[in-house]
Formats: sequence, C-alpha cells, structure tokens
Amino acid sequence: MTNCIFIHIPKTGGTTINTAISNTYWQDKPNEFYRHILDDKTSNSGDIFDHQTNEKYRGRDLFMMVRNPIDRMVSEYFFIKERKEFIDLLKPKPLNFQEYLECKQTQNYMVGFLKGRRMYDRQLVSEGDLNDVISSIEKLDIKVGIFEHYNDSLAYLSEKLELKLPKELNVKRVTLKRPTVNELDVETIELIMRTNSLDFKLYNYCVERFHKDAQGIKGNFRFKGDKFDHVIAYAARACFYEFCINRKQFILNNFDYFKDFTFYVLEKEKIRDGRLFATIWNSTFLKHIDFHFQN
Repeated sequence: MTNCIFIHIPKTGGTTINTAISNTYWQDKPNEFYRHILDDKTSNSGDIFDHQTNEKYRGRDLFMMVRNPIDRMVSEYFFIKERKEFIDLLKPKPLNFQEYLECKQTQNYMVGFLKGRRMYDRQLVSEGDLNDVISSIEKLDIKVGIFEHYNDSLAYLSEKLELKLPKELNVKRVTLKRPTVNELDVETIELIMRTNSLDFKLYNYCVERFHKDAQGIKGNFRFKGDKFDHVIAYAARACFYEFCINRKQFILNNFDYFKDFTFYVLEKEKIRDGRLFATIWNSTFLKHIDFHFQN
C-alpha cells in the first residue's frame, strides 16, 4: 500500500480495514497514510478537503468508507456513552440518546471529520463544508466504500487501488450493546434525519457514486470474530457490567470488588478468551450474591 491514504471516518468499519492493511492487532496512530482522530480529538484529514492545500494529493490513491447516518449515530452513541473522555466533551452532557441527537455538537460529524474539525466541535458544519468535501472527492478521485455494502466495498477498493487485503478479516470495534435501526421509533429516525441532513446528502452522493463505479464488482471476503472478542479489552478499562447496568451507583459502591475481581481473572488466571471471561465473571458474581445475600 505504498501510495494509499486511508481516511477513516469513525464508526464506519475502518478499524477492521486498518488492522487488515497493517497486519496488526489494533489500529495505527494517525499519520500521513492513516487519517483518523489525533490525541487532541481533532481529525487530521482537513488538508485533503481544503482546496488551498489538496492539490498535492492529485495522483494519490485515497479511499474511505461512509455509513448510513442513522445506523452510524446509533453505533456512535452506544459506543461512547460510557466513555468519559468523549462524553465530557459535550456541554451540557446528554442524559440519553435523544439529548445526544439534539446536541448541535454531535450533528453532521462525517462532514465535520473530513473537514478536520475536532470531535464534538462547537463550530457547526455548513453547506459550504459539504460542497468542499464533495468537490474534493471528485477532484482527487477519492474512492468511497459503503458500510452497508461492506464486502463489495472491500472488493471494489482492492480492485481500484494498490490495496492488498487478506481474504479473511478480523472484525474490530464491535459495540457490545446497542439497539438496531429497526428498533428505533419513527420520531427518533426523523430526528436523526433532520439534525444530520448534510451527512445524509454526503452519504447519498457516495452511494450513487459507489454503485456507478463499482458496478459488477462482488466481494467474497470472510469475517471472523464476535462481541466476545472485545470483552477483555473493555473489562481492562471499565467494569464489565458498565455497559449493561443502568444503576451506576451500584458499581461505584462496589468499585474495589469489581476492580480486584477483574484483574484477578486477567492477571492471575490469565484468561484471554472473551467468552470464557464472561462465563467466569457471571458465575462468580452470582455465587458471591448467593453467599452474601442468602435466600
């Protein structure tokens, strides 16, 4: 991948692609060839979509993935809602999904990311930003895959670019608990569409471009992995029950217990299988409940 630049919009399946390209367990730090989120939560992709700076990218192989904004917003919220480093960037802090959607800092993030904005930037994304992005895609002939056509998109990118991908990919960044789009009510879907209209315009443009450019290309990649692959990484950072218990005070009241128990399983027992970790965790916790609260 000597000449390729991957523009990784968050929550579009990009970590799976990046790790497959790099042949690493986890994603690279953002650099010239990998555009993502820097330590200060800004995107390093802005110069690609700035007409004053992007002439130097003519002739380079640039590519990215986009995702239906409804599904992307669901995935984003339920992935970061317990992650203090992200959720604390929002003022005021949203207490639920609807408040998250209504917060202007969360809206039209795909366009904002491509323009180099900070995550949850207070500067609103404009129609001019969208026009910059679309005209840059055309000017630089940026190849765009579609998350909802993931397998075919990988085949398309492989065929059009100097992109060598293995036939079997490890799935990364699975959100442990989230509703599906089909479980959302009509009002929530309408709210997402209304507050992310520029992202929808970008998505629809990219879908049309993809179907035109990738006509006849079919993918036959295989994917391995499930949610249990991500349990240990999650548990090493937060209480294992953090994502599924609403009464957080229970976790805070028993923080030392959860911490000691987690690291005993991870360090003493050296459990590295996520499904086994979850099984041991749940059964041990239930035994402790039975012991301390008989009957």
